[in-house]
Amino acid sequence: MFFQQDGCPAHTSRVARERLNDMFPDKWIGKYGPHNWPPRSPDLTVLDYYLWGRVKDLVYRERPTTRDDMIRRIRDAIGSLDADEIFHATNDFEMRVLNCIEANGGHFEHQA
Repeated sequence: MFFQQDGCPAHTSRVARERLNDMFPDKWIGKYGPHNWPPRSPDLTVLDYYLWGRVKDLVYRERPTTRDDMIRRIRDAIGSLDADEIFHATNDFEMRVLNCIEANGGHFEHQA
């Protein structure tokens, strides 16, 4: 198993990198990690292209009021996803990989 993270400054701090090195020795992908995030990464994972956007849509239907409210909303949003929704998102992954290959690694999101 590999752990993949984005390049957010909080995720690339020395403390975060040390923790990742402890938890996933030589098995994490990220800025300044043992395996660098690839340049112009297509971000094809289900988490990147589907889950986070869907969860944010659900969480921010109304503005969270407290930290505990935010945590509850995130848990509720993830718990509300049904199996069919997740199945369709994961099945679309193969199509996205094939589109990326066809575009020779270039941009393909809004091609007709």
